[in-house]
Amino acid sequence: MIRRIPTAIGTQLGPSIQLAGAALLVAVVAATTLALLTARRKRWIRGLSSGLELIGVSIPTFWAAILLLTVFSFQLGWFPAVGDDSGSSLVLPVIAVAIPITTMLTQMTRESLELTLEEPFVLTARSRGMSDLGVRLRHALRHALVPAVTLLGWVIGLMVGSMVAVEQIFSRQGIGQLTLTAVTGKDLPVVMGVVLVTALLYVVVNILIDLLYLVIDPRLRSAA
Repeated sequence: MIRRIPTAIGTQLGPSIQLAGAALLVAVVAATTLALLTARRKRWIRGLSSGLELIGVSIPTFWAAILLLTVFSFQLGWFPAVGDDSGSSLVLPVIAVAIPITTMLTQMTRESLELTLEEPFVLTARSRGMSDLGVRLRHALRHALVPAVTLLGWVIGLMVGSMVAVEQIFSRQGIGQLTLTAVTGKDLPVVMGVVLVTALLYVVVNILIDLLYLVIDPRLRSAA
């Protein structure tokens, strides 16, 4: 019985990593883009963005998944309702998982970017004739990303919980589905195995995040 646990977890780990990786990539790209577009803009633009972020972070992941499934699968028929046998079947689960992550990262990145845009080195870059977009991309964004990267460590833990509901709603294979089945069947060895694997992945991700600091902010290399 014990020997089947690594096989069971290994089989289900791939789909979960695929879902989590795609959702994280979508969230980071979307949050960075939205932060660049809304930081230090007109008040109504920032207000609209803040309102949407509040809605996005307040919506439970399972409710967002059911809403996406109802609209884009049952009503419009654009994406399959269940399964994980094609790329199109990954779209709705990725969006459901990415929504709360995107809203939190957008808020954090925008606030950090607005503070960075007031720094003296930004004013120096503007005085040299650099465009606003160039200043944001080449100078301000790198510094503004540090707090958002810090938030990613906590976000990974949030994703583990949300994937349980998403995998169940969309009938996808994965660690969340395996965990729910094991808990329902009172299969304690599998539950413990999933907890250990999840904890290991969490530690690895946070180590990678610490290394990412050195890439984003070169000043930390000399300090290290």
